Formats: sequence, structure tokens, C-alpha cells
Amino acid sequence: MGTAGQLLVRRYRLVRALGQGGTGIVWEGRDTLLERPVAVRQVLLPPDLGETRRIRFAQRVARAARQAERLRHPGIAAVYDVTEDDGTPYIVMELVRSRSLDGIVASEGPLPPERAVSVARKLLAALAYAHAEGVRHGDVRPPNVLFGHDGRVLLADFGVGALAADPAFSALHPRTGHPQTERAAELRGVRAFLSPERADGGALTTASDMWALGATLHFAITGRPPGANSPEPPREHGGEPGRSPEDVLRTVVSGLLARDPRKRLDPQTADRLLAEVEPAAPPPSTGESRTRLSRTRLMAGIAAAAMVAGAAGGWAILRPEPTDARIPPAANASGPAPDLPVTASAAPSPSASAGASRLRLRWHSSPAGWRAAVPRGWTAEQSEFSTRWVDPKGRAQFSVEVTAQSGTDPLGTLREAEAIFKAKDYRKLRLKTISSKHGVAADWEFTWTQRGASEENHLAGRGTYRQVRRVLSTGTTTSVLTWTTRSGDWERLRPTLTRAFALFQPPAG
Repeated sequence: MGTAGQLLVRRYRLVRALGQGGTGIVWEGRDTLLERPVAVRQVLLPPDLGETRRIRFAQRVARAARQAERLRHPGIAAVYDVTEDDGTPYIVMELVRSRSLDGIVASEGPLPPERAVSVARKLLAALAYAHAEGVRHGDVRPPNVLFGHDGRVLLADFGVGALAADPAFSALHPRTGHPQTERAAELRGVRAFLSPERADGGALTTASDMWALGATLHFAITGRPPGANSPEPPREHGGEPGRSPEDVLRTVVSGLLARDPRKRLDPQTADRLLAEVEPAAPPPSTGESRTRLSRTRLMAGIAAAAMVAGAAGGWAILRPEPTDARIPPAANASGPAPDLPVTASAAPSPSASAGASRLRLRWHSSPAGWRAAVPRGWTAEQSEFSTRWVDPKGRAQFSVEVTAQSGTDPLGTLREAEAIFKAKDYRKLRLKTISSKHGVAADWEFTWTQRGASEENHLAGRGTYRQVRRVLSTGTTTSVLTWTTRSGDWERLRPTLTRAFALFQPPAG
């Protein structure tokens, strides 16, 4: 049994227990390597299992979690890692500050049809994405539907869902003897949301996930799972027949709950029906507006820089052709510079950077709360969303953009940028997650050939350029750091790039 303060595999510290579910205890934890909060599921294997079965169960947990690790979707609570400590499996996941669907229904009653339509579409999108990646959930039910405090709707517990229906785990849920408590547990328990074929011992399939989604939506709009004593989804009262959110929900839920898996409503049809009646989003509050604007701004920056190298936008490029200069290293930078480690992924190779000197740096403190160490003598240019420093002799450019966007997946964001990048002779050098003491981060380094001059973004003309973009996600902000030079100047200036990236400080809190 885990205990508060326990350190797992010299990395994940358990902070406090958040609750106990069908397959074990969920802890709030801390990743001491990346310095970020995490959720840790301690998988409590049934105590009466023999050694061989325990090993097999642990292997199943590891396989399922490893599959779920590759899922990166805004509607899925991410799985980061799976490990074992003293024979007990632990799954490390994204910590989502949230309320569960069953908790909301218990305290506030069933969801209004309009809200249920929006939630249904988000859950459909998450499941369709996972199924396309070859991953099935296995335990779609209200406790695993989370309403994040940041406005997201997420499906949690990928990686252990398939175990939840295993009869061996029933030993973990002794009867309480209290009829009301046992009835509540029954209504939110695994079997109430298990498809007919799985209840009969059948395999976990995409169709069984869809049935469970239908049962979850039934619960969302009636307060109970489907069953002989459950009320039906609400009918329309007035209006055009079959066109109200109530009627469409009824049609979708009934279609998903078809007993024959072959006759169940497919996700595409369900989403199309729901999309026709989803109400327009209400005008956001000031706080919501800022968050949405941040996300729009972030993606606009990606698109602007990725559509064509040199296009306008906060992540695009530079002024070229340097002249050589000897500049003292950054030890004399103005302001105290913390001694932060340089990540291995950004560190220059000794042979490549031999003879290169690091430019002297100075601190820039933004009113938004972030700090950057930037080369002395470079010209600062402030745009609406970012700050850029340009070498007056055209060596390089360094830009910083910080938005109030939480929950960003850095690697996924950069992959999106790469997918729409259109440039001549593009060559990817690396696109990978890196270690950062401030949060989750990823780097994308690449080269391309610029076709012509762009005065707006300081591109002098044709030539090969090299760029690295770092996306850093903390609990409250997303930062994008971009460094660009002519390819011929890259190695000479890489020590400065390495130091500038290492010293960057995102807004606190």
C-alpha cells in the first residue's frame, strides 16, 4: 500500500490520496524530474491471486498503459508512464483539476440536453481518436468523464479500463451492508456500464466502448444507467419533430445501446446527428475569452510560421548573412543569471562548437512575468503577441511568445506545425520531448531553403536557414522560444542558443 511521501523509482513522489476506484487508489503526485504535478494510479491487484497470476496481471497493466501512452488528444487525460514498485504497478497520468460526471449529476442533477450534446461530441471525438490509434478504453462510465476547471471535458483512465471488468477485482469491493450505499455503488459501478457482449464474457472491442458511451450519456441525461428500472432519455416537448436536442440525444443513445454490436450507431453518424443540434457557444466571460484568445493566438503563430517560411507571424524568421565578431562569453551578463542545467537535446557537440564564443547576455523582464536572457546589442522588436531580438549584423534572431494557455501538449503542437509546414528543401533534424525543470517541453529543429527576401521578418533573400522551436507548457501558460540563423552560422552561435534557452523563466504560478 502506498503512503504519502513515498518516492517511486526515485522519481514520482506520492503527495495525498485522492480516491479509490475499481482498480486501486489514485494519488496526487509530483514528478521530481520534470517538476510537475501528476496523478498516480496505484493498481491494487486482488490479494488472493497466486504469484503467476499476479505477474500476468502486472504485465497486462504495463501493456495497456504503454499503449495508452501514445494517445495525445485534448479530450483524453494523458498517460505519461507506467512503473512498478515493490511488486505493485503504478500508472502515472496527467493530473486534471476537475469534477467527474457522476459527481456533477449527484449534486446538480442530470445535464440539460444542450450541454449533454456538447459533452457527447467531445467524448465521441476522444474515443474515435483512440480507436483510430488502436487503443480501446474498456471502462467508459461517469466517474471517468472529467469536467476540468479549465473548461475541458476529458475521458480518463485509459490503460486500466480493460482490467476493471475482470471478476478478480470484485474482491476489492466488499459489500457494506447499507442498502443506500450499495445502491449508489451499483449505479456508478463497472457492470452497469458494461456492454452485453462483455457481460457475457466477450472481448473488449471498439463496439463495446461505444455501448458504454451510450450508457454514460444515458446516465448524463437521466441520472441512471440504462436498465429495466431506469427512465428513458427525455422526449421533445414541442418544436420540429426529431430536430430538438432532446430527440437527437434519444436517437443517438438508443443507437449506441443496440444489443447487437453490428447494429450500433457508428461514431461518425452519431457525431453528425449531434452536430446538427449543438447550440452555438455563449459569449465567453472575460477569463474564458482570454484563454480562448491565447489558444487561437498560439495556433495562429504555428500556422503563420508553418504555412511558408518567412510568412508573417510570431514564430517566423530572420535577417541573414553575418560578419564574424569576437564577443566575450555571457558570464558578465547584467543581472544575476541562475545556473540552470542545459538539456542534453540542446547541448552542442564539442567538435561542432570548438572555437565558438558565447555572446554576452542581459536580462529582459517582461511585464507579463517571464524573463529571458538575450544577447547584448541585439535590437528588440515588440509585436502584438511576441518579443523578438534581432542581431544588427544579421547573424540570428531570437523570439519569445508567452500565452495564457494551459494544458498544451508541446510535442503534439509541434507535430501540428510540421504537418502544415510548406517550404523548399525542408529537412527535419529532430522533433522530440525534452526535459525541463519548468514543465513539459518539446523541441523541433529543422532546415529549409528560403526563396526570397522578406523585409517584414528580416529574411534577406535566398539561402538555407536553420531553426529550433521550443514549446514549454506549465500549469498556467505556454511559452514558445524560436532561434533562427543562416545554416552556416548555426554552430558558431549554438552556445548562445543553448544558454538563452536554458535561462528562460516562464511566468511563476
